[in-house]
Amino acid sequence: MGRLIRKELLGYLLDFRFVAIFLLSVLLSVLSVDVGVKNYGHRLEQQRVVSSANKARLATALEKGGGRGVWDLTRQGIIWNREPETLSPVVFGMSGKLGSEVHIQYPYPPSYEDSLFSVDPIHALFGILDFSFIVKVILSLCVLLLTYDTVCGEKESGTFRLTASFPVSRSSLALSKLASATIGGLVPLLFSFLLVSSILALSDDLDLSSSDWVRMLATMAVFGLYLLVFISFGLLLSAVTHRRMTAFLALMGLWTVWVFIVPNLGLRIAQSVEPVASAYELKRQSHALRWETNLARNREQSAYWELNKVANWDSISASEQQRLRDGEREIRDKWDTDYAGRIGGLFANRRNQLRAQQHILTVLSAISPLGAVSHTTMDLARTGLIQQEQIEDAANAYSTYLARYIQRKRAAHWENRQMGDFSWFSFKYMDTVGDCLVRNAFFILNLVMLSILGFVGAYVGILRYDVR
Repeated sequence: MGRLIRKELLGYLLDFRFVAIFLLSVLLSVLSVDVGVKNYGHRLEQQRVVSSANKARLATALEKGGGRGVWDLTRQGIIWNREPETLSPVVFGMSGKLGSEVHIQYPYPPSYEDSLFSVDPIHALFGILDFSFIVKVILSLCVLLLTYDTVCGEKESGTFRLTASFPVSRSSLALSKLASATIGGLVPLLFSFLLVSSILALSDDLDLSSSDWVRMLATMAVFGLYLLVFISFGLLLSAVTHRRMTAFLALMGLWTVWVFIVPNLGLRIAQSVEPVASAYELKRQSHALRWETNLARNREQSAYWELNKVANWDSISASEQQRLRDGEREIRDKWDTDYAGRIGGLFANRRNQLRAQQHILTVLSAISPLGAVSHTTMDLARTGLIQQEQIEDAANAYSTYLARYIQRKRAAHWENRQMGDFSWFSFKYMDTVGDCLVRNAFFILNLVMLSILGFVGAYVGILRYDVR
C-alpha cells in the first residue's frame, strides 16, 4: 500500500501540471495577500482620520450644551466609521460593497454610505483579488486538471492494465489513488496557507489576535473541504469515463455549473420569489412621506398659534412663554416621532425583504460548493451579510436611543440641557468561532457530504473499472 501511494504521489508531484499549479498558487497567494494587507492599512488609516474628525466635530457641539448643542446634535447626527476587518486580506467578502460609514440622524433611519468602490473607484475597475478568490476559482479548476485523467488516462496509455495485473487487490489500488490525489491536490493550498500566514504575521499594519488565528485556521479547513469536493469528483468522473477528453469536458461542465450557473440562477430565483423595491423607489417614498409630515405639522402649529394668539410677546410672563414654547415643541416632537415610525417601517419592510431574499439565495446557492464555502468563510472572516445585519440591528437600536435623548433634552429647562451624559455609538462583534461554525453547519455538512459522495463513487468506479 505504501509503495502504491508513493508511486501515485510521485506521479503527481513530478508532473509538469503540478509544478505549474504550485508556482501559480504561490505567486497569486503572495500577490493577493500583499496587496490586501496594504489596502487594509490604507483603509484603517483613513478610518482613523475620518473617525477622529467626526468625533471632534460632534464633541464641540456637545460641549456647548443648551439649545444650541441639542440643535447641532439633531442637525449633524452621529457618523460612525466602520473599521476594516483584520482578515479582509484573506477573505475580502462584502467589505468593499457595503457602506463603511453609518450616519444616524434624528428623526431619519440610519443610512450606510461610502463603500470602498465609491471612495476609491479604481478598485471597481478590476475588483479585489483576495486569497479566497484564488482558492474558490483558480485552485478548484487546477485540482480538476490534476485529477481528470487519474484513471482514464492510465487506461489510454495502457499502464492501468499493467498495474492491475500485479498481485495487488483492486481496493488497495483504488485507495492509493484516492489518497495520493488528495495529498497532491491539497499541497498547493497548504503551502500557500503557510506563506499567507507568514505575511500576515510579519505585517506591521495587521495585529491578529488569537481569535483571529483560530478563524484563520477554520477558514483554511473549510477551503480544504472545498477542494476535496473537486478532487473527489475529478476522480469520480475519471473512473466512470474511458477517455481523457470525455472526463475533461464533463468536469469543465460541472465546474461551470457549480461556480457560475448555480449562484447566478439562485439569485434570479430569489429575486423572483421575494421581490424588493428599488432604492430609488424607497427614496421617492421617503421624500413624499417627509413632505406629507411637514405639511401636517405646519398645519397643526398654525392652528396652535392661532388658538394661542399673543398680541405682544414681551407682555406675557416668562412661564407663559415657556408654556407656549413647550406646546410647540410637543407638536414638533409628535410629528417627528410619527415620521420616524413611518419611515422606519418603510426601511424595516425593505430590510426584511432583503434579508428574506438573501436567505433564499443562501439556501439555493448552497447546492453549489462555491456558495457553501463563500458564506462560511465570509462569516468566519466577518466580511459577510451576517455582520452587516448585526451592524444594522445595532444602528437601529442606537437610533431609538438618540431620538429619546434629543426629545428628553428638548423637554428639559435651558439650564438642564447639558450633554455630558451623552453616549456615543459603538459596536463590537461578540460572536465566537464556535457560533460561526454552528451557524454554518449546513454549509459545512454540504461540503463534507459532497466529498464523501465523490470519494465513494470514485472508489466504486475504480473497483468496477474495465481495464480492457
